[in-house]
Amino acid sequence: MKNKTKKIIALLSLCTIALVNFIGCNSEAESKDILYSNMKDKESRQEVFTELKKHDVSDYQLNKLSQWMDDFNPYVADGHLSNGFEKMKGDLVDYSNLELKDMPSYYVNCRLTSFMIMRNALNTNCKPDDSDTYLMLDLDAVDTDKQIAMTKEDKLQYATLFNWVKLGNAKTLTQHIRRIESALKERDVYIDNSKGMSLINVYIHSTFDNARFVGHTGVLVQTDDGLLFVEKYGPDTPFQATKFNNRSELKKYLLARPDLYGEKTELAPIITENTKVMKTK
Repeated sequence: MKNKTKKIIALLSLCTIALVNFIGCNSEAESKDILYSNMKDKESRQEVFTELKKHDVSDYQLNKLSQWMDDFNPYVADGHLSNGFEKMKGDLVDYSNLELKDMPSYYVNCRLTSFMIMRNALNTNCKPDDSDTYLMLDLDAVDTDKQIAMTKEDKLQYATLFNWVKLGNAKTLTQHIRRIESALKERDVYIDNSKGMSLINVYIHSTFDNARFVGHTGVLVQTDDGLLFVEKYGPDTPFQATKFNNRSELKKYLLARPDLYGEKTELAPIITENTKVMKTK
């Protein structure tokens, strides 16, 4: 009888170990690596563009985006752009050692890139705040660089969408959030995300101007495999497409950027999805 009991206990132990291993393997399978691509190669660019096209991004928009990539990438020194999709090491892609062979003839930043992708899915009341100093270089480039020229209406939409948000008496993070959401409502900002494409903005706190401004932005696309985030990392840094499993990973990635932080008196960056603070759950 004792031997029989020992056998039963042994079998139960083996089953428990097998179950734990099975769960562990499944957890690893579900937790995919975060992958990124600078879309220099034909295959990864086509993969990203195919996803964007599913979300009603037009051939004109994609051709313009492709032109911007082809104009910028040759300025990057060899070995500094990804070879297709690669595993991201750490919390972000480190471009601090990026080398440019020469100065590009014109610069496209994150806001111009996001606007080009989202143009057909957004609308505003076209009443920008012309006193906004953070968009001066953007709007000057629109007026002077043929490659990023816009119609008069698009320029109004662009400025209204990305205008700074004056904070007034708002002092706390919660009050800043309310002020941003209220400002976007006052501007009649509407973004159609019915097909799973969203605009992600990172609002930085300027204590000098008592305002919040869009320090970074990108486009988030829902795919069959998870999330795809498309951005121009910075004016003098590459275009990038990144595959995330969830919004928590995206938030961690965005907040890892060292250029989001300045004086200690600044409150934390605020991430919005379309016109509301981005939810990670």
